[in-house]
Amino acid sequence: MIKIIIADDHPAVRNAWNIFLSAHKNIQVLAECGNGRDAINKAAELSPDIILMDINMTDMSGIEATREIVAHFPRVKVIGVSFHTAPVYVERMIGAGARGYVFKHVVADQLVKAIYEVYSGEIYIATENVTLK
Repeated sequence: MIKIIIADDHPAVRNAWNIFLSAHKNIQVLAECGNGRDAINKAAELSPDIILMDINMTDMSGIEATREIVAHFPRVKVIGVSFHTAPVYVERMIGAGARGYVFKHVVADQLVKAIYEVYSGEIYIATENVTLK
């Protein structure tokens, strides 16, 4: 069972991802978080396998939260999820320690694939319109 935390500042997005992911028998959503600080606290409390991390959140950005989580909980893998398709956002998230990056506008197509690949130790980066340096 892959244990997931969803971190996004939009309740409707968190709820939709929770419903979508809970339909998969090998995925368990442990918690939803509305900001980066809460994601860090839930990582410490629940020890998830993966955190789905929105980049733009109030209180603390997903990039900052990812950096903290990776530094303090190296077993936890982070997948960045954002509407931003510019390479600079992907590079910042991966540079902060994320193991994956998925675009929100195609999340249904790629999210589960990204979760399984990152869980198995791979790096998953959605390549639609992105050329990394």
